[in-house]
Amino acid sequence: MLQLLCAVVLFAVTSLSSIADEGELNVIRFPIHMWDKALLDIIDIGPLILSRDEEIVMQPHPENDSDITKKELEYLLHIAQTERSEDNIRRINYENGDVRVFDIFKREGLIPDNNYKVLNLLEMVDNDYLYFTLFFKKHFSRPRPSQLSEIVTGTLLDLVIENPHHAAYPSGHSGQTYIVALVLADLDPKNADVYKQFSIDVAHRREISGVHYPSDSEAGRQLARDVYATLKKIPAFNKKLDDVKEAFIKPSKDVITAVNEFKRYYE
Repeated sequence: MLQLLCAVVLFAVTSLSSIADEGELNVIRFPIHMWDKALLDIIDIGPLILSRDEEIVMQPHPENDSDITKKELEYLLHIAQTERSEDNIRRINYENGDVRVFDIFKREGLIPDNNYKVLNLLEMVDNDYLYFTLFFKKHFSRPRPSQLSEIVTGTLLDLVIENPHHAAYPSGHSGQTYIVALVLADLDPKNADVYKQFSIDVAHRREISGVHYPSDSEAGRQLARDVYATLKKIPAFNKKLDDVKEAFIKPSKDVITAVNEFKRYYE
């Protein structure tokens, strides 16, 4: 669940700044001892609906010494100066708090509080997605941007929030909100773009905060697509989805308008 992905840790990157050989950059990883044990336990327990053996694969993240990573770090330094508005910081702090993934959508009015069947379905989906994102986070152990920024660019990346207790790739916030958006898009196709864009905005704010690279965000979305597509191969899951669709309460026109207006302002 999202609140489990929001535990925090401070990195001591000063000792890494002595690395002179760029080839050594690729040995820098997120330290296993800095992981939250509760998150490692989720990996040990496994998914609830799907199997550990599902054919879900993920491409590796860009190497630490790659031009892509350098450009991503330069981009994060840029948006740290240009996009940390008071409203974005307020949203970042809320989205980083002790909230469930669908609470972020509820707060905007995109999911009514009393839509219990929908919330139950979303919790089931999120539980399985959480396993896969944590599995790949541990597998790749990508360092957080603040671990590399000063070494690669010569500039320290200041953070809005502290770094979470798990590796960067893929982004949990990006994937968890996007798989919710995919479910909502199936329940309410007319507003599919609204749900997906809202998720993309949440992921981008993680980049603004300094804890994720853009490639983390895109990897999270791709994993969400893959996990959701795998879930939809299960007849019982599709039946539950159909049942929930009949009970789904669409957000009001005022809510959709407000979310869209925020997006225009945000851009």
